[in-house]
Amino acid sequence: MTTVAVRERPRPAESAVAAKDELPSGLTDEEAHSRLAKFGPNATPDTSLHPLRMALEKFWAPVPWMLEAAIVLEVALGKYVEAAIIAGLLVSNAALGLFQESRAQATLATLKSRLALNASVRRDGAWKTVQAAELVPGHLVKLSLGAVVAADVKLTAGTLAPAAVLAVILDSVKVPAFRRLGIT
Repeated sequence: MTTVAVRERPRPAESAVAAKDELPSGLTDEEAHSRLAKFGPNATPDTSLHPLRMALEKFWAPVPWMLEAAIVLEVALGKYVEAAIIAGLLVSNAALGLFQESRAQATLATLKSRLALNASVRRDGAWKTVQAAELVPGHLVKLSLGAVVAADVKLTAGTLAPAAVLAVILDSVKVPAFRRLGIT
């Protein structure tokens, strides 16, 4: 197993100083909570839209604009039945799109909850399992072969097999960097 420290997320210069005071016994619970408050969670923000905004966006695109123009033309020509049919198609298309999008978002939320990652960190001198969102700069994280850690880390101790190093490189470095290293 390998012990690593969580690398700091890009922040102002003052955070670089805070991340360098890593202790061999790991962070204390109080220090971890204060860093979590200072740096924020190790997670991407939720970008889902309000349902009303999602519904209105179904009417704001080139195809709905064309149908809306057709409705206006039909009403101007006095063809109210045709205008109502086109309006019905426009609304049903928007409702179907909204339904499909909400189902896709529900599926994404389910997958996200099932893939909730945990990490083994050293706190107060003992190894504890915490959610990956609670990782902060300065945490000592225990890595093992095949483990997934949802954070940038800096290796501080341990040994890695050459195949494991290559796997890390393949996951995080682009092809031109391989050529510089002599790996093709």
